[in-house]
Amino acid sequence: MTTKQHVYFVRYGLTKYPLVENEGPYDSPLHPIHGYEQGLAISRKLASMPCPPEVVYSSSLHRSLSTSQMIVHAIGKTKNSILVEDGLVEWLTPSLTVEPDGTRLKIRSVQDRIDMTFDEID
Repeated sequence: MTTKQHVYFVRYGLTKYPLVENEGPYDSPLHPIHGYEQGLAISRKLASMPCPPEVVYSSSLHRSLSTSQMIVHAIGKTKNSILVEDGLVEWLTPSLTVEPDGTRLKIRSVQDRIDMTFDEID
């Protein structure tokens, strides 16, 4: 018997700062209004699907984690159920690995990344 599997690819919502190649900033949070609205809209859509996601993978970047946190919240899972994959980013473009204040992006622990924004959603 063959079982169906569903894979959904979701891009993060609109960012607060423009993501400009060769300029950065790369780890921009979501836009405080439009980015969160887009994240909530896709979260609700995924939660209402006949086969909602069982697993959520995310890059370690702020905007991706924020969107992933909204998704796991909508499907009734905890923030600790997000599987963070550092390889889901463009680390080979050094000009994009900058924070909004111009400092170099530093690797964060998984727990630091998970804790970054979940309180903003609750």
